[in-house]
Amino acid sequence: MFKLHIETGYQAFYQAEGQEVARILRDLADQVAHLKELPCPTTLKSSKDSKPLRDREGNEVGYYTAWSSQYMTRPTVKGAKPISKGGSPYQEWNK
Repeated sequence: MFKLHIETGYQAFYQAEGQEVARILRDLADQVAHLKELPCPTTLKSSKDSKPLRDREGNEVGYYTAWSSQYMTRPTVKGAKPISKGGSPYQEWNK
């Protein structure tokens, strides 16, 4: 799972909002691409585990939080098994 939030009301966005968002997303993609795996959700203590996103002027303009969905279980089925490694939270559940 991946949660992302960017506020675009800062000076760096005024001239070329789309370009600045794209730059932030490219930087973020480079960071995430080097992760071997996303953390287990039980290791995330709070929203403080979110990582800051910064504009080209160094202002903190948002955050992202990432965790692996492979540890999650089906919430409505008692005793459900975790999603298989590489599974998607959008896949259909086996009946």
